[in-house]
Amino acid sequence: MVNLVSKAAIVSAVVVGVLYQFVFKTLLFDVLGYGRKVWSIKDFNNVKCEKIDELGLEGCEDMWLHEKTGYLYMACSDTRSRQQWLPAINHLNASGRGLTDRIAVLDTRGEGRLASRIQWLDMENFSGNNGDGRINLHGLDIRADKHTGILRILAINHRPPINPVTGELLDATKVGANSTIEQFMTKAGSSTMRHVRTYVDEVIKTPNRVAWVNEDAFVFSNDNSAKVGSARRRMVLVGGGSVGYCRRNRCNIAHSSDFNFPNGLVVGRDGLIYVPNTLRNDVHVFSLQQNHSLKKVHTIKVPFPIDNLSVDSKGDIYAAAFPRLYMWMRATKKPFEINPPSAVLKITRGNNGYKGPSRKAHSETWDDGDYTVETVLEDDGSVLPGSTVAVYDAATKKMYLGGSMSPFITICENV
Repeated sequence: MVNLVSKAAIVSAVVVGVLYQFVFKTLLFDVLGYGRKVWSIKDFNNVKCEKIDELGLEGCEDMWLHEKTGYLYMACSDTRSRQQWLPAINHLNASGRGLTDRIAVLDTRGEGRLASRIQWLDMENFSGNNGDGRINLHGLDIRADKHTGILRILAINHRPPINPVTGELLDATKVGANSTIEQFMTKAGSSTMRHVRTYVDEVIKTPNRVAWVNEDAFVFSNDNSAKVGSARRRMVLVGGGSVGYCRRNRCNIAHSSDFNFPNGLVVGRDGLIYVPNTLRNDVHVFSLQQNHSLKKVHTIKVPFPIDNLSVDSKGDIYAAAFPRLYMWMRATKKPFEINPPSAVLKITRGNNGYKGPSRKAHSETWDDGDYTVETVLEDDGSVLPGSTVAVYDAATKKMYLGGSMSPFITICENV
């Protein structure tokens, strides 16, 4: 009996050791960022950043830049309501959801004070959540028509669950959100956007980010395989999530393996689809197949967990990242008290060979032969907004950063 107990203890110790080495150690240090050193924005001498906190630009989870005009489109809410309702991070108090979510448009290249260059898009022909005319924004993407100036907007709408008979709110902690993807149409510079259609499908389960692939079709990330419950909680350890594809009236799951919180995907200028795995510190690269499935063609290793990706006019990809993800998670509960560290990574193609440290010893360049990854900004929380998105305007050399839980945005420029 003693020998049996001893053997069981040894086996248990070995199992715990293996789990720590290959699961918990990676999760604690590489993903959550415990013990990771974070640099200050002051260490980047060629960059000047400014907080913008007086324009009502709060909870701006996502951004998109119209390169021709410099209009910056932002999916914003308010920070206090994000504490109550943001299904991606299990904030499921539907009664506290935002009632003022809107898309803001900033004329980044105009003259005068910023306050005079911002407008909020009014929605036309949109019934909202159960007829209330409201929307609960998360990720977005916009496709610009080169010839007409028409912009086609796709936006994640985290509708609350509602009893179809009584119209009363259901318990979202038990059933999850009733999320959809909404399509609008507008023109650059317009103050309105007209609702075109709502995409509702069983495969649109936990949508986080959406990206056009052509004028008729788009892909989107489901950041989890389950809306609520134990299956959702297990994802941290076992992985989960998927990427879906929609064309006109049909949607399907395009890929569902080897994900762990697939987040702010983007379609590159090379036509490939880039999907960050937030809880695995990598970006999966896919090509779209004729049968509307995705084929993985590459995996890019990155130093930090990534949220949203964006593409500039030169084809470079910028990634908003979390050097200390555990602090960002804490900040989602106390966004006015905790300012989590942020970083911005730049991903480029076509360079061969490891470059080693760049001009700044703290800004190391990663190169796997196909893609180069470089940390271009990093901050301990003093200036950057717990960033979930970073958009770079190559024409003006300015970067715009927003955060889903942040009460401000930040504008940085090269000096």
